[in-house]
Amino acid sequence: MMNRKLSQSRRNFIKTAGFTTIAAASGLGGQIGFAQSTGRRSSFDQEYNRIGVNSIKWDAAIKRYGRDKIKQPMGIADMDFKVHPAITTAIKKRAEYEIYGYETVDDGYYQSIIDWNKERYGLDLKKEWIRNSSALKPGIVSALRGLNPVKGKVILQTPTYSGFRGAINQAGMTIEMNPMKKVNGRWHMDLEDLENRLDYQTKCLILCNPNNPSGECWSADELRALGDVCMRHGVTILSDEIWCDFVRDGGRYTPYASIGEKYANTSITFKSVSKSFNQASLKVAYFFTRNEDLMNATMIGGGHETGTNVFGQIAAEAAYREGAQWLNDVNAYLDENFAYLVDYINRPGEMPGIKYSRPEGTYVAWLDCNGLKEKIATPDHVRALHDKWKAEGNHRRVTPEMVMGEWFVENTGVQLNAGDSYGIGAEGFMRMNITVPRHQLKAALESINTALKAL
Repeated sequence: MMNRKLSQSRRNFIKTAGFTTIAAASGLGGQIGFAQSTGRRSSFDQEYNRIGVNSIKWDAAIKRYGRDKIKQPMGIADMDFKVHPAITTAIKKRAEYEIYGYETVDDGYYQSIIDWNKERYGLDLKKEWIRNSSALKPGIVSALRGLNPVKGKVILQTPTYSGFRGAINQAGMTIEMNPMKKVNGRWHMDLEDLENRLDYQTKCLILCNPNNPSGECWSADELRALGDVCMRHGVTILSDEIWCDFVRDGGRYTPYASIGEKYANTSITFKSVSKSFNQASLKVAYFFTRNEDLMNATMIGGGHETGTNVFGQIAAEAAYREGAQWLNDVNAYLDENFAYLVDYINRPGEMPGIKYSRPEGTYVAWLDCNGLKEKIATPDHVRALHDKWKAEGNHRRVTPEMVMGEWFVENTGVQLNAGDSYGIGAEGFMRMNITVPRHQLKAALESINTALKAL
């Protein structure tokens, strides 16, 4: 009886959390809540101290380099913006019930996933198609194990998210890179090369849509062309669409599962609120497919564990129910950040050695630093860093991109992600996360510009 009351209370709370409850939590008194029709854009200019809370982005960088060296970490992909107040309010409300035993997953949570994907992207999902995961990676690992029992090859279209390589290795399989081609500033899939790499040992291709780190939002035609090649060879597409909610102005995200029934039936899609609403530590993700055989292979053959964090489920539901306008505001703010970044880098005489053009999606900038690499990451520089790390007991392989990463920290106080981990085609690139208050972005760029001009 108590569980039923708690479940009903939770649904009722989240449904009403956008009004007086959130208003009180936000310090708005009797005004209508944050995500309602007040016409105000949320402010993301406020600097929020993240030091001392075990932040990988901030605390791990400070631990590695020292507080005096780190002015602005811009590598790890989470946002330096506070979450929508409905999320915090929902978590606090659940914490008032001070028992944390075993619980079922509330139907309202699934319905919020279905509603979000339908209302925002026109994607029709059913509850029975959806499974939960603590993050995207465990779901992908389970799918790989279930769909590729011979431990064969898995295709990555590079440059792409570095974490896929770890997932493939964890699943006990071999990475096969299908490098993309860069034409007029945009990366394009090389389907001719892909077809030549597919054989009887290849059962899966991991698609990143939109692509991290380069930012392409793949069109329906591009996705169908990819799917046609994969279907001819019996290859299942595992579509990581965690970045789907970050599309730059004028861009369009196309769900792989929306381009036609035969494509939906030969794929599994993976999503999460972790990027969209800055909830990575709450450990909730989900995946779906209408193909029962693919799901059974993942769940049974892959041995997938669906356990998630109850606070994460509540936070995810609150975000999907109440966070649409907040997310729109975030994207509008990021459009302005990207506009500033592109303008700054492309001003005549500024940022020598770095090239960049506006992406179609994500909130990371894929900076072409090959002009800088020629100056600060020569074979002699690589050798010097190797010897330094070896003397410190660090026996990692050293790449030119790692050398550039160390240079940025030492000379600018800005920490970026080295491009070498993103696969073939990433040589000379660095990844910058720009979900920071604009004054911090400006300060970081000015610091980098000063250091570049001093070379």
